[in-house]
Amino acid sequence: MQLFCFTIAGGTAAFFDKLEDCCKGRIDFVKLEYPGHGRRRKEPLCSSFQQIAADLYLKIKEDLDGSGYALLGYSMGSIAATEVLRTILVKGEIPLPKMVFLSAHAPKAVVDIGRLTEDDLDEYVKQRTVRFGGVPEGLIENRSFWRVYLPLYKADYQMIGRYDFRSLRFSTDVPAVVFYSQEDTPRADMDAWTEYFHKSCEFVEYSGSHFFINEHCEQMGDLIMKKLGVTA
Repeated sequence: MQLFCFTIAGGTAAFFDKLEDCCKGRIDFVKLEYPGHGRRRKEPLCSSFQQIAADLYLKIKEDLDGSGYALLGYSMGSIAATEVLRTILVKGEIPLPKMVFLSAHAPKAVVDIGRLTEDDLDEYVKQRTVRFGGVPEGLIENRSFWRVYLPLYKADYQMIGRYDFRSLRFSTDVPAVVFYSQEDTPRADMDAWTEYFHKSCEFVEYSGSHFFINEHCEQMGDLIMKKLGVTA
């Protein structure tokens, strides 16, 4: 079973390394890289999730091995995964995924980032990223780190801020499992995912902040394997 993974804002495919280890080689992790990030850092950044979806859809289509597959998105990756799913549904060129796993993002706009000045945006992105636990403590005051990564975070956050979930118009029988923390994204907001996954949309709550995956990697890995019919 292949699991195509969509990473966080400003992140790289390596975000899923720990979860892959927790699955003990039972699942083939295909950790996707956004243009301009990680191994693809020399490529131009995308300005919309539609661009990301078009790019990663082709990658998935190329990498499918016929064993069956699922999609996994975390935070910003949940938007990217659902946009790719919509592309799959519209094109009808490849089989549907067995399941979709979404994490740490409700289907609603986060903030109107477009109204922030450039300086305010820099500070907003830094504070939000640090608050979420996305930056190691030793790098929070590291200017070299921010010089490299702030443009990535800003581009991704601006893309998230522009995204209008009202444009995400589809309804599918593909089952979904939604991971969330009440502290980070209240269940009342997460419930809106049922509008897209009308047949089966299961919610799994974990304790912790935005990156609850760090504390609950083993449980998430076990549940993913169980849902995909893989023996732990």
